[in-house]
Amino acid sequence: MTGINRRPGAWAALLVGLAACGGPGSIVVDNANIIDGTGAVWPTGRLVVVDGLVTCVGAQADCAEPAGVEVLDADGFWVVPGLIDVKEAVEVPSNEQAAYLAFLLGVTTAAVPEIPEGPEGEPLPPTGSDDRRIPAPRPANPVEEPPYPLGLFGQVVAATIPLDTGPPGRGERDLLVYARSRSTLADREALLDSARALGARGAAFAPRLLEQERWAAPYRLPHGMNRLLEYAMVTERIQDRLLPGRTPAEAERLSAALEVLREFVREFHAAGGSVSTATNGALAPGLALHEEMDALVAAGLTAEDALYAATREAARYLGLEDSRGTLEPGKLGDFLILESDPRLDISLTQTVSRVGKGGVLYDPPTLFDALLSNPGNRVSDNPVRLVIGGAALLLTLLLFARGVRNHRRSLGPRIML
Repeated sequence: MTGINRRPGAWAALLVGLAACGGPGSIVVDNANIIDGTGAVWPTGRLVVVDGLVTCVGAQADCAEPAGVEVLDADGFWVVPGLIDVKEAVEVPSNEQAAYLAFLLGVTTAAVPEIPEGPEGEPLPPTGSDDRRIPAPRPANPVEEPPYPLGLFGQVVAATIPLDTGPPGRGERDLLVYARSRSTLADREALLDSARALGARGAAFAPRLLEQERWAAPYRLPHGMNRLLEYAMVTERIQDRLLPGRTPAEAERLSAALEVLREFVREFHAAGGSVSTATNGALAPGLALHEEMDALVAAGLTAEDALYAATREAARYLGLEDSRGTLEPGKLGDFLILESDPRLDISLTQTVSRVGKGGVLYDPPTLFDALLSNPGNRVSDNPVRLVIGGAALLLTLLLFARGVRNHRRSLGPRIML
């Protein structure tokens, strides 16, 4: 990406992750449009991170430049807090490349269920790290949710429709469709009354709308992106593995269930409930969180609300609001630098130019072939390939995500209640 300059001396610190090799975690991002996550926006503002923590954010006149700290001129760019996934599926076996990819797409914290050992009893490598020198999301413990499909929503549905095993004498496929569409049998007004009551009490909800979207309709590789078939980690998540070959009747029932969930989310949020982002591995690492924000907008939230769902509200959901989710003094210096204002269109969160972790700035290069040339090697075998390879995939997935989005829109507009 062009347009961001460092001073003094852009001697190639922008090149592939030198900042990741033991940097001090101190930087000033200047002249940026800063969305700090609290509701404030600072045009041509300044973000100061010292020793991994935010020390000042706001107008340039109110934030002095610390002596000896590198300054990044981000004129025309947008700074937002790092994205948070409150429930991400664990890789089995744990896949370091997936963690790096999610990070370079802007996910700076991810809650992943702990798996004590691999399939053959071997310890698994970590799925994240709090070390700012490692380009992977910070790990977090998932919050215990109600034992129902789709969490809080499933609990409300179960209170309206008694939980059972589905229609007798049906096959496994029919039971799967029934389980995912049983909300359509509930009393709609009773569900919405529950949504409003829960929202008014300030309850928290991570709806996983993208997961339900994938049941209702398949994702397909957009035309012209066939090179991605060379990298299975990406394409495996896009293939229609949940319910291949949907019949028209199945698609209709699952789409109707999706609309029930969307309306529940909309009423819950309007009443004051806290909505946050969870992906549960619905798509490729990192890409899923951007698509979950898009799904929230399709449910009726604004783009700004969706951004807060992935930052401030997600941190609250995990009990981490004292350390992340917003850019405020004393919190971790985890942030993204975007090329455009995501409040105009939530898909613009995909225009990631830089990712900051504890004040260490990562600049994703654009060499996709570097990753494809050694697809079977562990990324951590070579620190340079780690950053080059993982970040190279970033550019490809940004294009891919836009292609998926355009393809979805080409299938017709989403129904809004």
